[in-house]
Amino acid sequence: MTEMTNKYHLLRSLLVPLLREWGYDTVLQCLAEAQAKQAKEDLSLTADKRNPAKHYRRPNAVEMAERLDTAGDRKEPLRSLAARFDAKTFLPTASDVRHFLEMRGQDLGSVKQRQDSFKKVLDVLLSMADDELMLLQASGTHAGPTQLGPLSDAIKATSAAVRNTDSYAEPAAAEESVEPRLKSAGNDAVKS
Repeated sequence: MTEMTNKYHLLRSLLVPLLREWGYDTVLQCLAEAQAKQAKEDLSLTADKRNPAKHYRRPNAVEMAERLDTAGDRKEPLRSLAARFDAKTFLPTASDVRHFLEMRGQDLGSVKQRQDSFKKVLDVLLSMADDELMLLQASGTHAGPTQLGPLSDAIKATSAAVRNTDSYAEPAAAEESVEPRLKSAGNDAVKS
């Protein structure tokens, strides 16, 4: 109750100097204009709430596959792969998508997110033969590299580097071990 009294007291202390300076009629006219302006703003806010702006929602993979105008025997495998893509059981990571597209001669381009890449995956799926599409649908969880793919690539690169280093070192070591024998054999031949 004291809070309401304090607010009323504050309002009154603000209005008194205004009334002294401008007079009752001028302050009342300004209050009426302010009230009309506030009512207009409130009306536009309620109209916006009744008709909210429709926000664009990117279609998921299944919706994109269902929108396609393809033959019935191709539609089901595409829809199935799209559902698996949405569930992340088909090409679960962006690197899997990149590998899938690279293996089929496509470039991922500037796509930043996995979900944005499905249009390109869909283009590749549409270009596949029916039997290849059915085989892909029947395959395991995904058609990309395993999650250990980057580790495997690193091991492969390291072992290739080691092999290259060893292959260059072995001939030099072999030459060193052969030269002393030749020199000592040559010296023996001269002595005899």
